[in-house]
Amino acid sequence: MEAHACHTLSTATPAGPGHWNWWGLCLWLPGCIGFGALLAWAAFEVGQWFSPLVVFPLLVGLVLGVSLVAMMRLFQMGHRPTAWLALGLAAVVVIAGQHYFSYRAAVVEANRASEQLQKARTTFGTLVQGRLPAPPTGPIDYLRRRADEGRPLDTVLGNHMAKGWLAWLSWALDGLLVLGPAAAMVAYALRRPFCGRCGSWYATRRAGPLDAQAVQQLVEILGLSPADTPKGGRYRLISCNQGCAPTGFSLSWKELDTKKLPEILWLDDQQHTRVIEILDHSQTGTQGKSVC
Repeated sequence: MEAHACHTLSTATPAGPGHWNWWGLCLWLPGCIGFGALLAWAAFEVGQWFSPLVVFPLLVGLVLGVSLVAMMRLFQMGHRPTAWLALGLAAVVVIAGQHYFSYRAAVVEANRASEQLQKARTTFGTLVQGRLPAPPTGPIDYLRRRADEGRPLDTVLGNHMAKGWLAWLSWALDGLLVLGPAAAMVAYALRRPFCGRCGSWYATRRAGPLDAQAVQQLVEILGLSPADTPKGGRYRLISCNQGCAPTGFSLSWKELDTKKLPEILWLDDQQHTRVIEILDHSQTGTQGKSVC
């Protein structure tokens, strides 16, 4: 079927994206970095017991993405550049942090082994021979040693040992697997409209099914031209927290070709009033409260 918006449909849009502010730079951004460090520590601890190749970094990336999106919604952070900067810094902290915690664990283990060797020499004297390698001097030195020794890779095709540049490549791929899903989730979340006036994300205020009569009335008000008579459908009404920006409306029905209809229709004051009246009198019923 064909459906399109005519010229009577409002072209108003939300009041722009979020603005840069000191609160986001000084509080929210460091908070995301701190969360990245916490996630790196948790990933290191879990990774000692469960770290399947490919799957584990993807899970870490999903947790990072979900958490950043939740923080964006909770603290109403809608400034896109700040959000992307937070993602980049948090991802670097998560990826590098896991290697740092591995390095610290290696230092602790090396010092413990050295103390045990020293105690054994004190007790048994010259019967104890040999010496232990010195602890790594830093994270880079630790990674170089691990690369020289080889990183074991357990796959369905068998067990392999990645040495030298292959080990570095495997770590780089792990980093991309962490960054990929996190970036995809943040990008999808940033598609939601944001009101730059009251500084809040648009959220669903009403949603539910509609009978055929209500759908037909809404189609006429919005200036749509369906090829077939709708037999019922569903709607969604979105707005910012204060209702200070245009209200968004989404309407769908079974026979609708969604490619021919905008995802969100922005209502002017007159359309908004008529839409609310129709929803209130719909026999099917709705959920939520009206947006005023």
